[in-house]
Amino acid sequence: MLVALIGLPTAPLRAQEPKGDLSPQQRQEIERFCADCHAMPGPQAFPKAAWMDEVRRGFKFYANSGRSDLAVPRVLDVARFFRDAAPDKIPLPDGAVTPFPSQPRFQRQVFPPLEPGAQPSISFLKRLDLTPGTPPWLVACDMKSGTVLKWNGLQAEVPWETVGQLGHPSHAEVCDLDADGALDLVVADLGTFTPSDKLAGRVVWMRRTGPLTFETRELQTGIGRVADVEPGDFDGDGDLDLIVAEFGWQKAGRILLLRNSGSRSEPRFELEEVDPRHGTIHVPPTDWNGDGHLDFVALISQEHEVVETFLNDGTGKFRSERVFSADEPSWGSSGIQLVDLDRDGDLDVLCTNGDTFDSFHLKPFHSVFWLENEGKFPFRKHHLTNLPGVHRAIAADLDNDGDLDVAACALLPGRLTRRQQGLSFDAVIWLEQTAPGEFIRQTLKHGGADHAALEAVDLDDDGLLDLVVGSFAEQPGNGPVEIFWNRPPPKR
Repeated sequence: MLVALIGLPTAPLRAQEPKGDLSPQQRQEIERFCADCHAMPGPQAFPKAAWMDEVRRGFKFYANSGRSDLAVPRVLDVARFFRDAAPDKIPLPDGAVTPFPSQPRFQRQVFPPLEPGAQPSISFLKRLDLTPGTPPWLVACDMKSGTVLKWNGLQAEVPWETVGQLGHPSHAEVCDLDADGALDLVVADLGTFTPSDKLAGRVVWMRRTGPLTFETRELQTGIGRVADVEPGDFDGDGDLDLIVAEFGWQKAGRILLLRNSGSRSEPRFELEEVDPRHGTIHVPPTDWNGDGHLDFVALISQEHEVVETFLNDGTGKFRSERVFSADEPSWGSSGIQLVDLDRDGDLDVLCTNGDTFDSFHLKPFHSVFWLENEGKFPFRKHHLTNLPGVHRAIAADLDNDGDLDVAACALLPGRLTRRQQGLSFDAVIWLEQTAPGEFIRQTLKHGGADHAALEAVDLDDDGLLDLVVGSFAEQPGNGPVEIFWNRPPPKR
């Protein structure tokens, strides 16, 4: 129906391609149409052979939007506009294939699968303090199997323990939602493993009932795929509300506030829309401007590709300020971390853009970068390194020298890497900060880029942060994580 509605051609492009150059008027019409709701796509973002499919998809997006206010150019003219300026093959950035040299600081350890034939899809890893006075938990979400896991340590009889079984969890945070003194988990449940506009997403409360036991309660159902949920008192009334990143897909998707209209001990939530755009990945909260009201920062992907801070007026009503806007709608945003990277007393934003699961094409601009807070919007962008498929980066002092380094991991689908004629790419790296703002890249793992989650935590209490990366495997037989033990060589 959509193809018929927008008049997409069904014959091959070459059979119907008009002759002659596009006129200036045609080019202006194409630019107005293609840049109306997002940045103008760059022809270099896709190879020539891919542009017809990309243009068809763009026309479908316009049809799905329900809009009819734009002058719609011919599909074949738009495809030719981009294809004629596109490269035959997307060039890879320098260093994309060859591993960078690394000091013998980290020792990699892999683990057997939790059960025969296991195919983990770890989407989330985080150190969470769930029991005061005891060591923190390392919590993992397996997006495919639906399990929420807790790491018990190498010496435990069962290193990983299942503490919850959900649908397709993608993120978890700790809070005492009912103020009973026992710390709970709130979990974002996508509802579907593969992209979909099905309204199967959920916000789930894993309410603590014992030292290692939880009961599951649904706080919100019937929404699009939920990528993140963050607790906080956003309206200043003394109880906990929830900010929700309803990622959705092509139609569904918003940023939501679940406002607690109950009490501290008996929470009850009412849904309010904060922002109508789909594609939000992360919504970490913070009091951004120091006015005593809890704000949050949102990474909004899909065609939007922006980082925005949502400033709270104290009642749970927000206005947004643009922190960063990519100049390419296929930028591939994949994650953010709020961190004072330059140690100047304010929060910056560490970012990654390496998502390849929309187009299945490597991009020369997939990278780790940070946005410097200079006290005004937008922030100043600083490129750190290119990394095809980069999905997560975290800042941490990995060498105990007092400044922050950066670790990052990559996730590349097999159907993409198989097209690269045997080439392999860095999967885990760290960027050692050797002087203010200067970083040296080192490869920790080359090849096997199947990692979407990463955490830095001192697992063996030796005062050094180790790195844990989650496995997001396409084939069975993998353990849920790999650990890179921080073992600096002895000083001579």
